[in-house]
Amino acid sequence: MLAKSTLAPVSLNPETRASDPLTPTTLSAASKLYDTSQKIGFSCLLIAQAFFVSYLIAGYGFTGITQGVSQWNRFNSTAFVAGDSLGNAMYAAHVLLAIVMIIGGSLQLIPAIRRKYKTFHKYNGRLFVTLACSISLAGMYLLLSRGTVGNPLLHGLTAFSGGMVILSSFFAIRAIRNANVALHQRWALHLFLAANGVLFFRLFIFAWMTLFGTLGINTANFTGPAVISVSVLSYVAPHIIAQLIWMVNVNATDSAIGNSNRTSLLKHLISATLLVVSAIFLIGLFGLTLGSWYPAVIA
Repeated sequence: MLAKSTLAPVSLNPETRASDPLTPTTLSAASKLYDTSQKIGFSCLLIAQAFFVSYLIAGYGFTGITQGVSQWNRFNSTAFVAGDSLGNAMYAAHVLLAIVMIIGGSLQLIPAIRRKYKTFHKYNGRLFVTLACSISLAGMYLLLSRGTVGNPLLHGLTAFSGGMVILSSFFAIRAIRNANVALHQRWALHLFLAANGVLFFRLFIFAWMTLFGTLGINTANFTGPAVISVSVLSYVAPHIIAQLIWMVNVNATDSAIGNSNRTSLLKHLISATLLVVSAIFLIGLFGLTLGSWYPAVIA
């Protein structure tokens, strides 16, 4: 799926991925940067996920056990609504099941686990699909029933991410049932990215606010060009990057001279994008942890 490493995901079809055919010096350098950037990007995402899971456990989990779910409103003003048992149950499932989903989803992408623990990969994948779809459906129910900040365009982009989870799950399952591993991995990557859309949004928006404050953000209703741009980067752009990665891996098997330069260019483009995204992840995680998660947990 992504880079060849015991940590970072491998190419979308690691068993058949060919070495770069022509212009060995140029493509070799491009390939090294390409693989390294994916390892860095995946590592930064794992760090952000670890902080996110810790926040969910310490915040929602511990608070719910010790003080009751009514105190969840200090993390989200619409988390608990008195008398709305169904909505409260949906929110609890949306938040608490995410802990298992985030951990399980990341384990699915690690090549060493896929190779050595195939049975675990199979059943963990089924669990991940079930949780991701359940969480997305719960999230869309809450979006419709309780609403949230932002305008209809922001809500539409959020719903798009939930729809991508369900769509990607369907095609990933169909592909593996047809023994098409490459196509399965392709859609599994889309599923993983869509399932992490909310985390991407938080990281990007807090990175923006850490660097630029409220520039481009209407704090009264959480709208504005910065919010919409971040939404597109969080919910749509990751799938575009995934498609570019797919194109690179397909082109890598083509020995035509005309394709070698295009592959090298795509690798450099993806590498630069992932390195920038990695830096944004770390900046956003810094701002998010100190500005939101930590104050909410210790309040």
